[in-house]
Amino acid sequence: MKILFVRPKPSPDTIGLQHLMIVEPLELEILATLVQDEHEVRIVDMILEAEPVDLFIKSFAPDILCLTGYITHIPVIIQYCTTAKRMNGKIITVAGGVHFEKFPEDIDHESVDYRIVRNAVRSFPQLIDHLTGKSSFPPGALRKHEVLNEAMLPDYDFYIPQPNRKLTSKYRSRYFYVFHNKVALIKTSFGCPYNCKFCFCRRITGDKYHARPLDEVMDELSSIREKEIYIVDDDFLVSPNRTKEFIRLLNEKGIRKKFLVYGRADFIAANPGLIKEFKETGLRTVIVGLESFEDVELTGFNKQTSSNTNRMAMAVLNKYKVDCYAAVIVSPSWSAGDFRKAGDIMLELGIKFVNLQPLTPLKGTGLKVKEEDLVITRDDFAKWDLAHVAIRPEKMSLEDYYKNIRDLYLRIILNPKNLLSLLKYPLHMQIKMAKGLIKIKRQYRKKIMEVTEHA
Repeated sequence: MKILFVRPKPSPDTIGLQHLMIVEPLELEILATLVQDEHEVRIVDMILEAEPVDLFIKSFAPDILCLTGYITHIPVIIQYCTTAKRMNGKIITVAGGVHFEKFPEDIDHESVDYRIVRNAVRSFPQLIDHLTGKSSFPPGALRKHEVLNEAMLPDYDFYIPQPNRKLTSKYRSRYFYVFHNKVALIKTSFGCPYNCKFCFCRRITGDKYHARPLDEVMDELSSIREKEIYIVDDDFLVSPNRTKEFIRLLNEKGIRKKFLVYGRADFIAANPGLIKEFKETGLRTVIVGLESFEDVELTGFNKQTSSNTNRMAMAVLNKYKVDCYAAVIVSPSWSAGDFRKAGDIMLELGIKFVNLQPLTPLKGTGLKVKEEDLVITRDDFAKWDLAHVAIRPEKMSLEDYYKNIRDLYLRIILNPKNLLSLLKYPLHMQIKMAKGLIKIKRQYRKKIMEVTEHA
């Protein structure tokens, strides 16, 4: 059979970081690798393609169309499946992604034949075998309009093959993450051992955390041609012993890469020597969920850290010249003074790159919000992007709230000291980032105008 794997392009309504990062569709590479020996496979990355999806469906003429995405991709996935069915009603459409594993009803549509809701690396190949008459229907998949029954799902089975990255060779030179150019992805663990209220990473894996054997990770790293590596674990810096062993194996096997990883502030603050050692072995950037600079907010998020821990972590990263991409949650309770205070602290701590995320009560998280307090309806999927304001602000108009977010971004980005620090990066990356920031600024300007018109 011919299977076309498609990574959807974000909706125009989504305020996307795709202007500052486009990384490989690792989940599609993995799924395609699992079935490539028996079927003809192709991956199309619609984020990087200029032509419409119709062209690729027509030219490849697939038997099966497979798409993965997040909650924001739901309208586009349905659009692609509808297009495929219109072109050829015999095309079988399959949709999957982390959101659909918990809420498959959100992608239940006449154009979507099957949904993968558990253990995609096991369920997807089993579904393909079923469609070719080789096996029974897998318990980790749902048919059209079938209702999810958690009790009938198989247990979590943590496994990942080494993906065939040649399947995206057409696009690989264009993948980047902020100032990490030509970046490749690798996943070394599943889930998260923490339980922050605003995140449902832990729930996607049934509240379980599983780390891949490091020898297996090293084999995969050795096979990757790119020098820039983005480790896409929900939290890579979890265990000091595992991190130390990771560093030891890098040195032992002579693997020379530059790493971008997720890490918590408390790990960084408690392990400065390990951060120094990792820096010497290739650590370049840590994405840190600082979330807040107020202890009362951190407690409310069940973050299990403190504002002082955030300060200590930034001191460690600054001391060893490890870049920090900081994530900060913007609370609906913030006043204009709170925005100014947050900016003061970020500049004081030396934060150069920040992702401001309005507090977003995604389904599946521990955040409980009355529906009447939501600014976005639950079925307006494209706007649940962690950039749109989801909860009505308490101390200012929605228009002013968006303006404060935009202005805080500009205050950090345009700080003279921060601008000077960007000179160490290649000029072409500086230009790419400038263009991306301009696009995001336009999206915020458009949103402010929309809010103003509807006020």
